[in-house]
Amino acid sequence: MSAKHFPIAPLSRRMAALVYDGLILIALYIMAGFLIVAAIKATNQGQFPGTLPAAVNFSLMFIIAFFYYSDSWRRRNGQTIGMKAWGIRLINENDGPIQLSQCMLRIGIGFFSLVTFGLGFVWMLFDKRQRNWHDMASLTRVIFIPKAMR
Repeated sequence: MSAKHFPIAPLSRRMAALVYDGLILIALYIMAGFLIVAAIKATNQGQFPGTLPAAVNFSLMFIIAFFYYSDSWRRRNGQTIGMKAWGIRLINENDGPIQLSQCMLRIGIGFFSLVTFGLGFVWMLFDKRQRNWHDMASLTRVIFIPKAMR
C-alpha cells in the first residue's frame, strides 16, 4: 500500500508527538548548554562572564530544533522519535523523499503556527484536506500508520 493511501494523522496524535519531541529537545538543549558553558569557561580562565544574549540563546535553540527535525524527517523514514511512538509519518505530497527546503519551510511555518497560539495547527480542523499551515507551505502531509502496518 502506497503511503499516499494512509489516512491523515489526527491533530491529537500530532500534538502528542510534539510533546514527546519537546522532551527530546529539552534534553538536547541541556546537553548543548553544558557544552557551551564548558567552552566559555575554558576560554575565560574558568570564569563564566554572565548570560548569553537572548538572541543567541534563541538562535541556538532554533538551530538545534532544526537539525533534530530535519535529520529525523530526511534520514529516519519521515519520523521523529515522537512521531514513531504515535504511529505517524511525514511524507512528500509527490511521494518522493523529503527535501531540505521542505524541512526549512515546515519548521519555520511550524514555529509561526505555534506562536500564533496554535492557530496554524488548528487550521487542519477547517481545511477540507486536513492540512495545517506548515503542511500547505512545505507540500507535505502527516499520515497515520495503523498498528498492524508498522
